[in-house]
Amino acid sequence: MTQRLRITRWSDLAALLDPGGQCADPRADGHALDWLGIYALAAAHLVAPTLYAVLAARGRLDAVPEAVCAALAELHRLNDARNARLRAVLRDTVRHLIAAGIEPLLLKGSIALLPDQYPQAAARMMGDLDLALVNAPAEQGEAVLRAAGYFAAPNVNPAHYTAPFHHIVPLFHPSGDGYVELHRAILAGWVPAQALPLARVCGAAQPVDWDGLRLWVPSLGHRLLHNALHHQVTDAGLYSGRRALRQLFEFAKLRALPGAARIDWPDLLAGLDRVGQGGAVRAYLLAGERLFGQPLPAGVRPGVMAYWSERLAWLRIALPRLGPQFDLVGRLHNLPRHLITPSWYPAKIRSLCRG
Repeated sequence: MTQRLRITRWSDLAALLDPGGQCADPRADGHALDWLGIYALAAAHLVAPTLYAVLAARGRLDAVPEAVCAALAELHRLNDARNARLRAVLRDTVRHLIAAGIEPLLLKGSIALLPDQYPQAAARMMGDLDLALVNAPAEQGEAVLRAAGYFAAPNVNPAHYTAPFHHIVPLFHPSGDGYVELHRAILAGWVPAQALPLARVCGAAQPVDWDGLRLWVPSLGHRLLHNALHHQVTDAGLYSGRRALRQLFEFAKLRALPGAARIDWPDLLAGLDRVGQGGAVRAYLLAGERLFGQPLPAGVRPGVMAYWSERLAWLRIALPRLGPQFDLVGRLHNLPRHLITPSWYPAKIRSLCRG
């Protein structure tokens, strides 16, 4: 019964968030929602502010118990204030780079800080600010930011971030309100570079004017691939069964945008299959179908690996005590590839030093 309840909470939370209007209202058949459990799950997966924003936009806050509604509202307020500070950090960072003739490319959560990206983008919780540079190496951007007063944390060893690690040492804004990671590559070094090369992403990027600041944003297709590959391969979600609702929800929001209908998924997946990464993205698409009701794109068949990963994910949700064992399976599967990847060693040393 407890196992079924855990799965029900995931399904109910996904239906409440539902970015594409594909899920049935979880209350339609008289089903009583476990609001405390849903709140705990939303908070753990960093989507509580988004849940509040979605429910408010849809006029559904009156159905939420008062205590849960108050907690969601407070998390939304705090996150909104933090995002305002991060937006100021991002603006300063972009301004310094552009003044030096460097064109920044925003990645991942940084894009959500721009106006009118997608519904409830402003409610997204985030940690660092990820950027790449279109016309300069990351080290040149690092020099510009350090000259502007940006600094590395004293307990971080910059040697752990030397090439070929995929980004430079994190640099804090002089205010201390946030930090920036300038990427040498889109994905970690143990992911095949041809899965999503930085040069290809820059070549297809779209220019954006942010109050007079010219910067770049990856194409919608590349944003989707980055989201999926980062979670499934960099974070080993594919073989460990781990699912991150914030990432899956953002993937579903991007797929719900009008331009997503023009993406040639069979062509994208064929390119990924050539470097052994197609199964990871197919599993992610299948997860989106199961959680958010988004049909698989035309011409896409999940395949055995995707079905296996999906079942593993639901098993992990039902039996959370087995999480360490699932993580071990994922690590063991990736270990041979890690051992022949030079950039993995400094990353592992850094992880061990941090405990």
